[in-house]
Amino acid sequence: MIWRHLRQASARLVAVAILLAAAILLAAAMNAASAQDARPSVLDQSSLTDAPGGPKEQLRSFGLMPDVWVSQFYQGESDSEASKTWRYGGKVDAFLKVDAEKLGFWPGLHVNAQYEHYFGQNLNRADFALVPVNTALAYVERDGYHSALSLSVTQDFGDLVSLSAGKFNMMTLASKTPLIGGGGIDTFMNRAFALPSTGVAYTAFRGGAGDRVVVSAPYLLGAILALKTKPVSFALLIADPRSAINPQVIEHPFEKGLAVGAAATLETQIAGLRGFQTLRAAYSNARGVDLDNITDLTRPPAPGGGVATQKGFWFASYAVQQYFVQSEENPAVGWGLFTLATLSDGNPSPVKWSVLAGLGGNTLLAGREDDRWGAGFFHFGLSQPLLAGLAALDVDRRSEGGVEAFYNLALTPWLRLSGDLQLINPWNPGKPQAIYTALRLQTKF
Repeated sequence: MIWRHLRQASARLVAVAILLAAAILLAAAMNAASAQDARPSVLDQSSLTDAPGGPKEQLRSFGLMPDVWVSQFYQGESDSEASKTWRYGGKVDAFLKVDAEKLGFWPGLHVNAQYEHYFGQNLNRADFALVPVNTALAYVERDGYHSALSLSVTQDFGDLVSLSAGKFNMMTLASKTPLIGGGGIDTFMNRAFALPSTGVAYTAFRGGAGDRVVVSAPYLLGAILALKTKPVSFALLIADPRSAINPQVIEHPFEKGLAVGAAATLETQIAGLRGFQTLRAAYSNARGVDLDNITDLTRPPAPGGGVATQKGFWFASYAVQQYFVQSEENPAVGWGLFTLATLSDGNPSPVKWSVLAGLGGNTLLAGREDDRWGAGFFHFGLSQPLLAGLAALDVDRRSEGGVEAFYNLALTPWLRLSGDLQLINPWNPGKPQAIYTALRLQTKF
């Protein structure tokens, strides 16, 4: 029985490999065709509708930069117990960047808007994993918030200083990280990699969406001050610690407390190769669920009483990203090592520590520089008060770890096909190791 299920899982992996191989051959054919024709081609455009002299180019001259992305996912799970769950779903992202100076406003003023809407289904919370295995569909989905709008305003003060304020999509910000990327759209899908913890979190008795335990908020309402000096750059964040996908955060900001975070990033050169080392710290004066008293949550509250809380969240992290290979023409293109280690208070934060590491970046084969790949492992160390409290309720849980690998094939600059594989030892020790395979297709219109 077990061997039959393993063969079925292997067959799916082979099918994914065949599809990727076929896509590679198709991409090679496209490259050969475009090499024979030096004229502008739709295959060379940054997006499907961004033709020379077209509407997008004309809008950019007025400071308006719209984009629409459609990301589709087909993801399945299989394990030795033969529990098979397969889901198809996706997300539409609509972006608008505004260079306000070109519209007649003062220099350095920018506006960024992002609207997200889900379609279909996803595996998150249908499995036994601690954090989402499909980050892109974890927070806008059928059983939660159907859509989300993020809007921020940035004022640049010269080339070194900028101040941004508004509602931030932390997945979109994470996608700008060198090597590891983020957001779950075109690199890793698991939240451990796609949305690493920022340390700004809030726990409540009835709250949280997407995650089984709160790691950090995927959307934040606040302000970011950035100082882009060399070789060390700095950032200061002031935010509401709650996830701003909840409308109550917009309607009643900071009513539960305030979070402050700071980061310092050192840019290095080792043997002529770029690297980045980042120290981050955060603190919030919000009150979260007291994990030493979670057994009280199963009892009816006393008259006038409530859930026991603990004041104060703190967080620290250290991250390294180091290129091993870089393109001579474009230093931002290359591959290398990434790693992140975090430590928190452990109460009220449910995750005491975490670590991840891996390799990733661009494929520097001739003609395939736009392809991306990555492989890494992660581990979430749950706090002892949480584990002890759950054990007292006869709920056996443990820390969770896993590995993930992906290859993102750029069929064109605006059409990408990815294969993704995850192996996870779930936080429920009664469940076997789970295998997740996925195909992902991203189209930029």
